[in-house]
Amino acid sequence: MGVTIRRESWFVPGSFGWDGGTGTTAYTDPANELIGILLTQRIMDTPEPPPIFQDFWTSIYQAIGD
Repeated sequence: MGVTIRRESWFVPGSFGWDGGTGTTAYTDPANELIGILLTQRIMDTPEPPPIFQDFWTSIYQAIGD
């Protein structure tokens, strides 16, 4: 579990969640009343999240107009 304290990439301050090593990402953003969960079957082979995570969160925030 992690809590975001500054805006980075798709992370919004005050959001919290986790990126899992088996291709999962789940975060809650209370300020925007948003919960996002992505489940894949792609093992993360580097410390950097796969590009689909960036695409997923970018699409969600674009859809709500943030």
